[in-house]
Amino acid sequence: MKYTYQYRIYPEASQKLILNNWLRMCRYWYNRMLGERFNWWEQNRCPVNACPLVCYLPELKDRPNYYNQKKQLPELKRDLVEVKHSGEYLDFSQVYSTVLQDVCRRVETTFSRFVTGDSKGNRSGKPRFKSQSRYRSLNFQEC
Repeated sequence: MKYTYQYRIYPEASQKLILNNWLRMCRYWYNRMLGERFNWWEQNRCPVNACPLVCYLPELKDRPNYYNQKKQLPELKRDLVEVKHSGEYLDFSQVYSTVLQDVCRRVETTFSRFVTGDSKGNRSGKPRFKSQSRYRSLNFQEC
């Protein structure tokens, strides 16, 4: 039997800075992966009423999934990553790999609920890009 424990921590000021930095990096990684999936979704679908012979797709791309996006993590941790809109550089080597893998898992579940839906076929709404107020938790896993 597996147990899940949830703890509330009370970090010091220096630890708060580190954790806020990790949250910012996880939020950036979440939004980037979700953006890749939305790009794939928009580029690889046709209108419902279009005839498949008439509908033209320039080139079909592989669907991004949990494993494809998780493969990008070693390269991401190797170098500094530039954020395009702000021009700052993020160092992902500071964040634990299990935390970043959990971010990949979050994107996988939210996007799969959007595309396929639940067991009854009810689809959820389009996933949102996360702002600072909407992405507030980290998930550490014990080995």
